[in-house]
Amino acid sequence: MLIKLTRQNNKDESHVCPEKSVCVKFSGFLRLVTIASVLISGACFAASLETGSGKMDVPVTVRIDNAIEYQEIAGFGATTLAGIMLTENGLRDMLGATLRHQAIKAVYHDVGLTLGSLELWLEPANDNNDPMLINKDGFQWGTSNAMHDLLVRPARAYGFSNYSLGLKIDMRRELRWMDELRERDYSRYLQEVAEYVAAGVLHWQEITGAAPRLITLFNEPLSGNRELRGGSKHEIVDIIKSAGERLRAEGFARTRFIVPAEETVAKSIDTIESILADEDARSYIGALAYHAYPYDSAYSSVRRILQTSGRGLPDHDEIRIRQRLYELAAGYDIPVWMTETSEGPGRADYPFGSAENLRARANHIHDELVYANASAYFAMYDMWDRQSHDAHFKDRGIDFFSQSSHIALVDQRASEVHITGIGFAVGHFARWIKPGSLRINAESDNQLVKVIAFRSDRQNELALVVINNSSFEVEMDFAMKNMALQGTVKGEYSDRSNRWKQLPPLTLSDNASFRLTVGPTSVTSLSATLINPG
Repeated sequence: MLIKLTRQNNKDESHVCPEKSVCVKFSGFLRLVTIASVLISGACFAASLETGSGKMDVPVTVRIDNAIEYQEIAGFGATTLAGIMLTENGLRDMLGATLRHQAIKAVYHDVGLTLGSLELWLEPANDNNDPMLINKDGFQWGTSNAMHDLLVRPARAYGFSNYSLGLKIDMRRELRWMDELRERDYSRYLQEVAEYVAAGVLHWQEITGAAPRLITLFNEPLSGNRELRGGSKHEIVDIIKSAGERLRAEGFARTRFIVPAEETVAKSIDTIESILADEDARSYIGALAYHAYPYDSAYSSVRRILQTSGRGLPDHDEIRIRQRLYELAAGYDIPVWMTETSEGPGRADYPFGSAENLRARANHIHDELVYANASAYFAMYDMWDRQSHDAHFKDRGIDFFSQSSHIALVDQRASEVHITGIGFAVGHFARWIKPGSLRINAESDNQLVKVIAFRSDRQNELALVVINNSSFEVEMDFAMKNMALQGTVKGEYSDRSNRWKQLPPLTLSDNASFRLTVGPTSVTSLSATLINPG
């Protein structure tokens, strides 16, 4: 058996979002001016991006200000699959013990995912005629039990604990029996939906001994997949209130929903506005989720990410709509999560294992955390295996290794686990940025060299991620404000030839500065110990 951790052969970003604890508050007009300056200055720097190599003539200066705080980071994740398939003959283990162990270690230890949404399927037919009385024998618990035994329990050893239950209202398949009831008796339908959610939560508490903190209630309900099939924003609000009320009646007063996770930021905002307008529905919300689609758009396509954000020219419409989403959520102090991105099946712009996949997704993560103030970033799936791929796509001619948007690919044919480009990109953040860290202000004077900074009070650490989008080696001078460092700076980098390669320890110039040279088209993660944390 072999686990692949290497390639398979074959800003000024300042104050785009309002600060959490502010030194200066910006008006809406000034925010737009700031965004415009990002785009204009980016155009100037992009003009210098060449295909040659060498060293950039002028050092890049980076200023980190500990006094300017933004969002708290919840973590990094993906929709959680366990390598199981539900068939007519019951559940089938697609991986086996050895490959499963390697896949879980790759995803949750090596990459460092701490978040996830567990894919559960529970009620293919109505359990009984009384939605207020749960008949446990009327539900299929095999998937949730297997998810716990085969993935959650072994992944817990690597820190995977902050997951949500994927009790999604999907009227296309799992809950299609509710469709007729919805038309005939809407109130009863809402009660049945609430029972479905409550039953899943009660069972999970029974097998784990703990109540789930979060529930993923929808996945593209009115757009994209259209899983609510003919539903409306009004119906989404009603479902949230009905399910939330039922959970409270069952004793789960602290459990909250992640909603609505529509296909695009714009569609998500449209649904979110209806949810937040209802005070009762709003009280059940734990995070406001969105997806980064449609396919071939600025943050779905790897090629487009590199052509825009990767050249210092992030798409201005995408920036502005993310700013709108953040401001909407901030008005109610609710975090924003980006919970799905993918190029789409068979749409890979670059070969599997290419450095472009890694660098593009690192740029994407940076932009979601900066422009949307997102507290969480998700890939598509935590793992995807060849047998499931072949069964799902059948004769569509989609190559297994075109799937670069999942954290890891499990190839049963070769008995190998491959970390993907997005997996390595996520790892540059998840391996270094602890949940609960605060993003703090980081300003680079070169738009092609992005820097994002985080402070962990619990770990007493500063973490940085540097993305050099230029084709030149860059000498960088880091200057700290309102903080002091001690010891040495440690880190790792990825470039065209390396993945997560450890850097030699860096010596501080003094307790508020250090110098680093980064290679062309590279991603580097750094951490240092703070003397006086925030």
